Amino acid sequence: MIENVTGRRLKTTQASLEILSLILEHDGLTLAELDSMVDSSKSSICSHLNTLLESRYLVKHDGVYHVSFRVALLGERARHRYPNDEVVERVVDELARATDQEANFTIFEHGRLLMCYGSSTEEGRDANGTRYRSEYHLHNTAAGKAILAELDRDEVESIIDYWGLPRESEGTITNPDQLFDALDEIATKKYAVVDEEFAPNLIAIGAPVHDGDGRIVGGLSVGGPKYQVDMTRLEREFADELLNAVESLESALT
Repeated sequence: MIENVTGRRLKTTQASLEILSLILEHDGLTLAELDSMVDSSKSSICSHLNTLLESRYLVKHDGVYHVSFRVALLGERARHRYPNDEVVERVVDELARATDQEANFTIFEHGRLLMCYGSSTEEGRDANGTRYRSEYHLHNTAAGKAILAELDRDEVESIIDYWGLPRESEGTITNPDQLFDALDEIATKKYAVVDEEFAPNLIAIGAPVHDGDGRIVGGLSVGGPKYQVDMTRLEREFADELLNAVESLESALT
């Protein structure tokens, strides 16, 4: 869900985090490169960089700024709130082997899905030509749509207001009314499917994963190219495998 922030926000902090995110996304940037990307003066950008360096969130080598290993350590601490790596890897690997397709476990935070772990058989890996990312929208992914179907309407509207409904494929739902119609149908099931909504020729099935208190912590999904698996097989064969895998993950969170 989108956190309802009502207090004062600092533009300087937002600017520093934007710079940090850009450096991470591009696997290192120079001051000149950042100057062409950020809507601030070069001296201001330099001040943000110096602050991030002093705080040990960045390192600098030969004029190139990189995200520090300290950031990775902070991320590892955040992972402790979720199923441990061994359980996630075992469950996702088993789901990928059972279906011969790509399986992913993602974390649900701030109205987005963040990649935690993905697995694929050799066949699925060779056939799946879609780009690999670390963050995903909810409205055009199987796990994301399944999560949206469980949320209250005002929560879904908040997510739409914040992130929009960007088109990433010809089949992406970009109209809110059409999305809510789809969510009403999904709510009668325990899972959601996407048919070329995230990328051309790709289909998937996904479901939410809850902790012991019933809170949605993420989503599990599996899918692949349409020439390997069709929508009928996706729901008839993959649905049971998916829901069994979800149950295994949720058992680790109780």
